[in-house]
Amino acid sequence: MREDIIRQALLQRRGDASDPGQTADATIAVLRLLHGELASVVGAQASTALVAHAVHRTRTTIEWTAPPVAGQSDTLLQALRNDLAARTSAECLLAGETLISVLVDHLISLIGEPLTLRMLNSAWGTQAADQSSQENL
Repeated sequence: MREDIIRQALLQRRGDASDPGQTADATIAVLRLLHGELASVVGAQASTALVAHAVHRTRTTIEWTAPPVAGQSDTLLQALRNDLAARTSAECLLAGETLISVLVDHLISLIGEPLTLRMLNSAWGTQAADQSSQENL
C-alpha cells in the first residue's frame, strides 16, 4: 500500500519524463511536501533530522555522495537533488523511492501506519490508504 502511495506521488510530479533531473526534482518535491507536513507536527529541525536519518539508513545501499547533515533542510535537499540528478534515470528513481520508503517506514515505527498514511495523503494529495485505517483515527 505505502509503496503505491510513494510511486503515485512521484509519478504525479515526474510524469512520463525519463530525465534524471526531472526525476530528482520530483523526488525532492515529494520530500519537501512530507517535510512540511512533518514540520507542522514535530518542528522543522526534527523533520530535517528524520530526512537526514533516512539518508543515513540508506547510505550503504544507495551510496549517497551528499552528507546527511540535519542542519538546514534546503541544504540537505539540494545536495540530495544534485546527487540524484547525477545518476541514470533508473538509478535516480530507485534511489528516490528507496529513500522515501525508508523515511515512511521510520515514520510508521514512530507513529503507526494509520497516522502515517493519513499524513502522506495530506502531504501528497494521494488517496490510496484504505478507509478503515482512517476511520480508526
